[in-house]
Amino acid sequence: MRKIKVSIILLALTCFFSIQWPALASPDRIEVSSHNAVSEFPDGIRFSIEANSVDIIDEIALRMRIGEQKSGVYEYFDIEPGQKVVSELFWKTNTSSKYIPPGTILEYSFEVTDLAGNKKETELFDLVLYDSRFQWEEIEEAGVNVAYHGPVESRAVEILNAILKTMDFMEPVLGQTERKPIRVTMYNNVNEMLGGLPPKSSTHRRELITEGVAFSKIGTLLVLGGGRSSEGTASHEITHILVERAAGSVYSNIPSWLNEGLAEFGNPFSSFSYEVAVDFAVHSGRFLPLTSMPAMPGDPEDVIMYYGLSRSLIEYMVIELGPTKMVYLMSRLKAGEVIDDAILSAYGISKIELENDWRRYIGAPLYEPPAEIDSLPTPVPRSSVKVFSLTPQAGSTSVESLTGNSSDGVGNSKESETNPQEVDAQLDAEGQVSPDSRSCGGVTQSVPDGSALLLAGFVFFVALKRPFLRASSKFRNTSRE
Repeated sequence: MRKIKVSIILLALTCFFSIQWPALASPDRIEVSSHNAVSEFPDGIRFSIEANSVDIIDEIALRMRIGEQKSGVYEYFDIEPGQKVVSELFWKTNTSSKYIPPGTILEYSFEVTDLAGNKKETELFDLVLYDSRFQWEEIEEAGVNVAYHGPVESRAVEILNAILKTMDFMEPVLGQTERKPIRVTMYNNVNEMLGGLPPKSSTHRRELITEGVAFSKIGTLLVLGGGRSSEGTASHEITHILVERAAGSVYSNIPSWLNEGLAEFGNPFSSFSYEVAVDFAVHSGRFLPLTSMPAMPGDPEDVIMYYGLSRSLIEYMVIELGPTKMVYLMSRLKAGEVIDDAILSAYGISKIELENDWRRYIGAPLYEPPAEIDSLPTPVPRSSVKVFSLTPQAGSTSVESLTGNSSDGVGNSKESETNPQEVDAQLDAEGQVSPDSRSCGGVTQSVPDGSALLLAGFVFFVALKRPFLRASSKFRNTSRE
């Protein structure tokens, strides 16, 4: 009889799990019938999906990774739960916080969940975020894509060749990096390009960046193809992407002088005479403390000088000290070392010593960092707090009558030299005392004014409360313990 009961229980459990298990975890019960993603840049991206399930679908989410960024975004669709759901999600790109540069490759997928706990994750899909204002064509070589529109293919080829030349030139300097795709969008004029830049951007106003801007952490470049120095701009900006790939880390920052210096060192099409800028800096006494500057200067003349000095320092580091050390410097930054430690690891000297060695090489004055102030400033003495008193006594501050009378014995006072009418008018205007407290006549009995009495009463009240406050404080401390 006991064996029969056990068999019945096992049979019931088997039937229960055979019926319930598919319902608990079966992504096949959900079907994504259709999906789509359309670029509507500069406004945004429109995602659409249609999904079906045996159970009620209560959640649909979008997963998206932007370019080469490590982290992604996770956004929910606004849906009406049901067994069949059709929904759209519009991801805005026309705000500073959600801006994505045109030409960027997006990886995205959908995640559908129903009330039974079933979850369906689709495969990854790709979308190139083209600027929807134009019809684009592309040329590609060695992982570099240049998108252009209109009859300017020859110009696009020149941009592509300049980028490939720079990549080959900088490889021994930065080290071999993974050849990930690089997306380039070439605009034909300034008005076109302004529509592709971040909204309300205030960071792209200098000459080198007006004609091109690199989004290094994404792997995307915008360039003005109609500019006189478009090849140099493309070369400069593409180096920023290469430097980010060689040395970028979440634990440390690439200093501006190193980043800009490498970008100009790798630019064979430079339109500026940086030698003149360096010579001017050496002989004018305006030599910038390059490696100690936290960012690029704001003065236009200093910006040109900054680029020239940065390029000169990189030339010294690569040509005189050897590219192998620069490659190692990049690897230390990639590993998360700050620039001071990375220079010490790669060159065996401090950052200031490196700058001064370069200054000697070009005949510039040596840099002397400002002396650190170890001593603390002299503290300002505070006035001692004394008890107010109506009568003069040691260790107290005497409170005198506002009418200017001084004490001359018990119950007597000297006649005030101040006109009583003037005093009354002044006191009434200031609202400090009432008219009844003023002195009348020539010689009068001294009467304490109202403010003095109030102040004395307050001091007396605090003195009475002090033992109570101490006892209360002890009680609170005991309660905490």
